Amino acid sequence: MQLPSRPETEAATQAETASTSVRRKFTKLLQPFAGERALVAPIVWFFLDWLVLGVAIASLLIVESWWIKVFASLVAALWIARLFVIGHDACHGSYTPNKTLNKWIGRIAFLPSLTPYSLWEIGHNLAHHGFTNMKGRDYVWTPYSPSEFALLPWPRRVMERVYRSGVGQGVYYMIEMWWKKLFFPNRKHVATRRISYTWDCLLVAAFAALWIGGLVAWGLHSGRSIASLLIFAFVVPFFCWNCLMGFVVYVQHTHPRVAWYERRDEWTANAGYATTTVHIKLMRPFDGLIHYILEHGAHHVNMGIPLYRLKSAQARLAATLDERLNSEVFTWRYYWNTVRRCKLYDFAHHV
Repeated sequence: MQLPSRPETEAATQAETASTSVRRKFTKLLQPFAGERALVAPIVWFFLDWLVLGVAIASLLIVESWWIKVFASLVAALWIARLFVIGHDACHGSYTPNKTLNKWIGRIAFLPSLTPYSLWEIGHNLAHHGFTNMKGRDYVWTPYSPSEFALLPWPRRVMERVYRSGVGQGVYYMIEMWWKKLFFPNRKHVATRRISYTWDCLLVAAFAALWIGGLVAWGLHSGRSIASLLIFAFVVPFFCWNCLMGFVVYVQHTHPRVAWYERRDEWTANAGYATTTVHIKLMRPFDGLIHYILEHGAHHVNMGIPLYRLKSAQARLAATLDERLNSEVFTWRYYWNTVRRCKLYDFAHHV
């Protein structure tokens, strides 16, 4: 094996040192936002989001109008997403100042999305945040190279085309993320076995059984269509949640200027922890409807910033005018241009 020459080693060390210095600068810049964590207001938001979700599901038990059923199902899906964002924050330990409270809020907030807390924590906090857009470490929307894609079996090529069609994010998230990586994953997808993974999966499964069983029991008791109850009060909200989640994760890390890396030194030298994210700007009140989760650059620079400080933190980060940071005003024209251009990836030339 040929060892790298001394100049190459020194250059790599200098690049890593420079990148570390920049990271410290950004982290220090945003640290004041991470230190400002409330207690009462986050708990109130948590209960209010559960209340809205409960009312939406309860209304589906009694209403007859198809239009109201569709509306209530979509509201339920959105509030599942809102609770998930709260759980996401709590899993990072940033939602409240209390570590134990964060763990309980996180587990409970994750239940409607059927997300096991400990498996999300290991895959998201460590793999995704630790190595964002690093092939082999971060598995979220990892692109294939042209040569890799050509070697795939035809069913898998079809699925990849569906996933990246612009309307397939929900299918992607449900299959590639939730089913394979989160809900009782096998050793192929999660090699490590921990008792917390099993218990959290059982907790989620018990919640799903209670949810579905409750709808069936109500149908038998009230004489209402069990199929209709299951479709509008479970299937539609859960699938639409997956669509929203798949879409959000896609736009947060997919952009013609966002790179993927195969080598750790290259990732480090290019500040991959920050330059592989996209800040998507939404007009009010749409940004607040999903708890400011698209203020994503600031979140990746400092995971300790709670969701209720992200907008201010992102504004501070943008004020640095660092040209490597990606920011876009969301339009459907921008979105479809991204979908059209971001299919496969040449890791050697970053195109």
